[in-house]
Amino acid sequence: MPELDIYEEDLTPEQRDIYDCIGSQAYEKLVQRYGGLSIYIAKADSVIRSARDEKIRRDFNGYNFKFLVNKYNLSERTIRSITAEIRQEKQNAPIEGQITFDEI
Repeated sequence: MPELDIYEEDLTPEQRDIYDCIGSQAYEKLVQRYGGLSIYIAKADSVIRSARDEKIRRDFNGYNFKFLVNKYNLSERTIRSITAEIRQEKQNAPIEGQITFDEI
């Protein structure tokens, strides 16, 4: 893509704030790739929460609620909510050695 002649003094206050935040080269890339489009930038706590919840799901073994409560400084209710889908899958999984209707 051709280099743009972007001057900070030509920008609106909102665009100048973005320019100052990410720098001239990144701002130019942003303009070239997303210029004219509306983009959503997630809040920091939302980004952090998604990554945290994924770590909790990976650490979850089906029984270690108290450990996860202490490790992530969350309530047991929150841990249970985050791991609900995994717990449901484990509850619905056949017991080792159990024959399922799919195998019949």
